[in-house]
Amino acid sequence: MSEPARGVNAGGGDACSGAEVNGARPVRRGTAPRIGVRPDGDRVVVAVRGELDLDSAEQLAHTLRAALGAAVGGVDLELGGVDFCDCSALNVLIGLHEQSLKQGKTLALRTVGPAVERLLTLTGTRMLFDGVDPHALDV
Repeated sequence: MSEPARGVNAGGGDACSGAEVNGARPVRRGTAPRIGVRPDGDRVVVAVRGELDLDSAEQLAHTLRAALGAAVGGVDLELGGVDFCDCSALNVLIGLHEQSLKQGKTLALRTVGPAVERLLTLTGTRMLFDGVDPHALDV
């Protein structure tokens, strides 16, 4: 008896990336993203180009953690050059958002491309990255 598929929707595709997992289409294997980091006042800007997926999630997480550690105010993301973004990259961003709040910093999106905007819209997570100062909510 065959094992039921885990993490797969009834249509035979991956719910996060839309890739077929039953052999119809290969899983995406893109090139490593290009990630640039630069200071900007009390913030650090991280600019990403290329594809963000399971293969690049650890590289993204490592770079973002280092940027957050170096920033006084927080991290600004430039994701306008991201051509593909799946749930593994979104999980990295959500984790960094939580870490930034614990440190009293913000994580904000400066630019996003259509792939990132679609993922944020579909998952209802866009508002997490609006860069609201966590201290502004203190009353």
